[in-house]
Amino acid sequence: MGMNQAMLMGILGDARRFLAQSLLSVLLCTAAVFPFSNDFTRYMARRIQVELYWFSLPEVLFATVQTALYSGLFLSAPIIIFLLWRMLRRTFREVPVFRLRLAFCAVLLFYVGTLFSFFVVLPSGIGFLLSYGNEAVKAMISIQRFVVFCGAMIFAFGLAFELPLTLLLLAKAKIVKLSVLRRTRRYAILLIAIAAAAITPTPDLFNMSLLGVPLYILYEVGIILVRLEERNRISA
Repeated sequence: MGMNQAMLMGILGDARRFLAQSLLSVLLCTAAVFPFSNDFTRYMARRIQVELYWFSLPEVLFATVQTALYSGLFLSAPIIIFLLWRMLRRTFREVPVFRLRLAFCAVLLFYVGTLFSFFVVLPSGIGFLLSYGNEAVKAMISIQRFVVFCGAMIFAFGLAFELPLTLLLLAKAKIVKLSVLRRTRRYAILLIAIAAAAITPTPDLFNMSLLGVPLYILYEVGIILVRLEERNRISA
């Protein structure tokens, strides 16, 4: 077996261990929070000020399981990020960016994004959509669709807030350069606007800006990190 083939087998082995350990952590966290899933769903409904209904016999059960799964993913995020960091550090030993503080920053950005979505974006966006109702047309929101919608939004924001670290890693891998990021800033703004329109629950300018503005700020933070990385590379 050649060196490249042995390296590939090692990477695949690390990836399998990462997936297995991540899945185990999610399942354990999901099992731990399952008894509290209905309470959390009720809290979300009160927080966003909506009334929920169920339209089939197993819907409440499915919604409970989905709430537990989303909660398990949320709670196990630090474990998953740490496992991913450990795998990348072992796979790319020569890349000095994979330090422990990178994992801490990734966890922090993920939770900032998810909490920002839960406490700011979802109440505003869903409130905007419900404002179109009237006495003749009232909303009857399915509990299962509500859980899926909120869960998808929360995790989309959590992942979107990882933008600065993504740019830093791409710069470390020499895939992107500072000059390219500066030159294509206008296109980045366009892509951020498209992403904000796709992710946020409503197409109005206010709710789109709730994601678009933080994403642009994080993009600029990413440019600063890439600049520091290139300076360190030159001085090294």
